[in-house]
Amino acid sequence: MSDQPSPEPNERDHSVPATPDPTSMAQSSLGNGGAVEPMTLSLLGRLFGIPFLIIGVIVGGAVIVVFMFGAPTAQRDRTVDQLLTALEGGTGGKSLGMLLPRDKQHWQTGLELTMRLDKKDEFSDAQLAEVARRLGAVVQRELKRPAPHTSADGSASPDQEAYRQRMDFLIRALGKTGRPEAMDALLAVVSRGDEPLAAMAIAALGDSADVEGHERAIPLVISRMATARSAEFMIVACTALSVLADPADPTVVDALVSALRSREGEVGWSAALALARLGNDAGKRTLMDLLDRSFWESGKRYQVTNEAGVRMGYRMPKDRVDRYLIAAMEASSKLSDPEVWQMIETLQRDPHPSVRAKAAEIMAAHKQSGN
Repeated sequence: MSDQPSPEPNERDHSVPATPDPTSMAQSSLGNGGAVEPMTLSLLGRLFGIPFLIIGVIVGGAVIVVFMFGAPTAQRDRTVDQLLTALEGGTGGKSLGMLLPRDKQHWQTGLELTMRLDKKDEFSDAQLAEVARRLGAVVQRELKRPAPHTSADGSASPDQEAYRQRMDFLIRALGKTGRPEAMDALLAVVSRGDEPLAAMAIAALGDSADVEGHERAIPLVISRMATARSAEFMIVACTALSVLADPADPTVVDALVSALRSREGEVGWSAALALARLGNDAGKRTLMDLLDRSFWESGKRYQVTNEAGVRMGYRMPKDRVDRYLIAAMEASSKLSDPEVWQMIETLQRDPHPSVRAKAAEIMAAHKQSGN
């Protein structure tokens, strides 16, 4: 274990960048022995706002495809083998920003396969392994092609956005297989893909924490965190480490503590929550803020940039405050610090029913476990 870090900066005086409001909250249940079931990566990602860029690629890609071309019209007409064969056939190009028929077919095929894999229990292990092998080969092929260049101003070019949207479906489908055969391709994306693509792959790996070989992702994630430029990537990486790593791994703790110290706003919050989920109290001061409704409701913590590039601050929306408080309670419940538990106990008197209910649930589990 690494040396105990010095206290991290207090977050109370910092504003944070805006992120999309999460669309839903999953309800945790009580596990064996009264312990609170840890949140999944996907829940933490939604709760703390997979940032706008990644939302635009991961979710927006599907929305754009359906809006422009319509939903897949024959989901049950093609077999999985036929879908994979279509993906293995490659893609078309673009002309003056317009998608050609081959692009449309490829995007719809990837979307259709992703939707089919949502019902993974309909496939045998052998079928899923075959899907993972073939999809992995497609992803590896795409990575070997010259990556599209960014625009002169540093933003994603139309070709780069199209490439990311195409890879979005492949990475999501690959992650949904939940097979060891998917690991090599996902790790290759983490290692060689640009930050938005790497974040997608890390999210897929985070949902595969029980898959053989997932631990190979840890050094890659830490390595990319050291040079990451975007807050979006860091949020996903911190959250992934909290579900992939051994709590006693000093390299993971050091990486998260470094993120906690060097990044403000949601990156620091994500790092503190990740440390707590690993049973480490290095982010206690930040957690105490995150468990305090007055912290969320004070100042202009929600910021947006208008079309003129001017950053405008607003108070955090009430429903988002509730969701942040719930996330903080679930992460903090992994610690034994009495001050943290006092904050959770206090939230049983919170004015909002969903927060009170979660605090009561966590406190009941805590008492049942004899802590």
